[in-house]
Amino acid sequence: MDKNEIVRLLSIDDRILAEDIQRLLDESGIYTLLVSDNPASSVMNAYTGLNAIERIEIQINKLDYQQAIEALHQSPYKDLV
Repeated sequence: MDKNEIVRLLSIDDRILAEDIQRLLDESGIYTLLVSDNPASSVMNAYTGLNAIERIEIQINKLDYQQAIEALHQSPYKDLV
């Protein structure tokens, strides 16, 4: 197993929720990446104030997967896993 392998933890449609989950995992010592299927959505939001439709994938290191699941199970986001 590659110790630097990145895996998908969750995929959701709400950027604010994704950022909340990212903060929660960061506080647990788990580094996360947020990957959008519509990268222009951030620019559109900044200039127009409109939230574009996008799917956000939360990615983590494979070695942190079990710890991330446990952290989410002990949070308000337990229904997402």
